[in-house]
This record gives sequence, structure tokens and C-alpha cells, in this order.
Amino acid sequence: MRCALIATGFLSAAAAAPTTFAFAGEPHLTTTIDAPIAASESGVPPPELRLRAIVARALDDSIATWKRIVSEDALEVGNVNVRFVTHLAPSNCFGLYSGDGPAYCSGNATVFVGVDAANHLMSRFGSEGEAGITFLIGHEIGHHIQNIFGRFRYLDYVVRSSPGNRAEFSRRFELEADCYAGVWIQASEAWAKSDRFRADMREVIASIGDDNLLDASGKPGAVEGVHGSSQQRLRWFERGLQSGSLQACDTFSAANL
Repeated sequence: MRCALIATGFLSAAAAAPTTFAFAGEPHLTTTIDAPIAASESGVPPPELRLRAIVARALDDSIATWKRIVSEDALEVGNVNVRFVTHLAPSNCFGLYSGDGPAYCSGNATVFVGVDAANHLMSRFGSEGEAGITFLIGHEIGHHIQNIFGRFRYLDYVVRSSPGNRAEFSRRFELEADCYAGVWIQASEAWAKSDRFRADMREVIASIGDDNLLDASGKPGAVEGVHGSSQQRLRWFERGLQSGSLQACDTFSAANL
């Protein structure tokens, strides 16, 4: 979703059928909204609209930035969609995902944003909410970049070669996407020079590692995840941020995460 929307009646309730917005200059890039948008009686935009504006800016900037970074693959970089849903359903990505999102589906090059979960995260992040959602979109676009460069195929290859290490390989794959998010922010014209925004991102990343996942009883660190600990996620984000290099993000070659 982008800031320059070509649409009318944006504040009205969504129709039963999904609504698609197209963006100026990127006719192949669309955002589909399945989750209804409710207008605020006070006239203040509801959280959903703020969420969409944040996602729009992050998507717009990440695509423009990655096109500069990997200019030879610029057309493929722009071949990505965003879809807002209440919750992810298996039908969104060929039976692979369900839950809250955000999540990137390599099969249809779509980032799915679960509106309820994203609004909850923005509330949890407080003043760092914009930086938090921006990082999450950057992570998912990082998966899109991995898709372009065959990293999904490589992940499948190493898992098939050593299925007992699936969780470890998945963790390395996710941390690579965190590193790519750092590469983006380092090169971004919008955020490269914003020390405050990057500091907010660091605070958010430090709070969303696997060691901060909660089990059914609300106990942290009791659920095994595949995104890496907060320390690992922050380390690889910083590696991308400081190096600005895709080669520096090769987590599969790293001795330690």
C-alpha cells in the first residue's frame, strides 16, 4: 500500500468483495483489503487507517530503495503485493500459513498483514509503533528479496539434505531477512539519517525475539520459535545496517548466529 492512493470513498465501510487499490507509477503493484475499514465518529482516522499509512510508506520506500540496491533486478523487486486481512488463512498461501502475520508468501509474492494483530502490536509498541510496523514490513520485503535471489530454493535444499536441522535452517533464513531489513534502512533516503527512528527500531526488535514469545500461560521464553532470540535479531539487523551489504547477511555461512 502506498501513500498516493488512487481510490474514492476510502473512509467508508468496505464492500463485501475485496477492494483493490492501484498506485501511480506502479500499475503492477496492488493492495487488496479484505478487512473492513470503519470510520471514526469523532472524525479522527481509526487505527486501521494509520496502519495502512505506515505500511504504505514502508512499502513505497523499501521498493524504491531495493531497486537502487539491486538495479539489475529492479523489475522483480516491484513485483510484490500487500493484502490486508483480519487473520491469515491457509487459503492465502497455498495452505502454508494461518494466524496473525505479517507473512510473505513466495508463491504469490504477497505480504499478508493481519490487521487485528498489527493494531495490537502498534498499541504494544506505543510511541515506537511506526518504527515497529516499518521494521516488520522491511523483514517481509526482505523475504521478497530472498525469493528473487533463490534463497527459498536454497532453504528447501538444505532442509531436504538435513531435515533434523529444519528449525536451525529456518532460524538462519529469518535472521537473514532481518539483516536485509537493516540493509534497506541503511540505504533508505527516508530513514538513513534518522537516528531516532533507528533507535526506535532497535527497541522494537529487542522485544520481539523468540525469547519474548509467550506460552498459553503468559510465560515468556517457553515457546520455541524460528525467528531467533532478541539478541540475534538485533545483531543481524545491525549487521545489515552497518554494512549495507547483502553478502554480509549470509547467515547460512556464519559459524555463530
